Amino acid sequence: MQLTNLALALAAAFSMANAYAISGDGVNCRTGPSTNDAVVTSYPKGTDVKITCQTHGEDIKGSTIWDKTSDGCYVTDYYVKTGSSSMVTKDCSSGSSGGGTSSYNGKISRKEIISRGEFWVSRHIPYSMNAEYPDPQGRKYRTDCSGFVSMALHANSPGYNTVSLPDIAKAISWDDLQPGDFVGTLGPGTGGAAGHVTLFHSWADSSKKEYNTLECRGTYGCVAYKRAVGWKDGSFTAKPYRYTRVVD
Repeated sequence: MQLTNLALALAAAFSMANAYAISGDGVNCRTGPSTNDAVVTSYPKGTDVKITCQTHGEDIKGSTIWDKTSDGCYVTDYYVKTGSSSMVTKDCSSGSSGGGTSSYNGKISRKEIISRGEFWVSRHIPYSMNAEYPDPQGRKYRTDCSGFVSMALHANSPGYNTVSLPDIAKAISWDDLQPGDFVGTLGPGTGGAAGHVTLFHSWADSSKKEYNTLECRGTYGCVAYKRAVGWKDGSFTAKPYRYTRVVD
């Protein structure tokens, strides 16, 4: 009888090993690790949630860690009492491996460009104009918008910027866009935070008025997003480009 009780106690302790209390009121659990993602459910203060894995996403009050709960959604670690400012369990990053056969600054297929982009997006790499993160081969690129696109193209490391990216591309029409092309406010005057660039993933629908992106953006980090054709960044209007070394 005593052994049975001990076994039950150990089982209960093990089941709660990765369960932590919510410290805020009505904390939202979302489909992805950013406030741009849809709310799945909300947790009252004091609720114990079981964390299945953790990943990086939008910066919330200084923390980029998001916890995937047993409900299958993501909650910012800032409001979860894990007792640590670092990860306390495995990384959720089980997305694209970014595999391919291209060489550094060599010819590259559209499929591989998208795969390389998804390598960072699936890991929700935090945005930074100064930090760097490795590509699938371990070469480090800047984790801002142009560094991300440079990484996806397997081009110069740590990455071109919004002023210089057109040097390795040609302008195309919106109707000509294909997966692996890029769209941005690029060229003279777009340095620093004045410009932005996105990787074209696919059209949102047959009207071709919006497209699905892969991009690294502000506080959201590297994410999949949706943008309208001809979006603007300050006084600049986004235009589509094609990498000169892409293989159709």
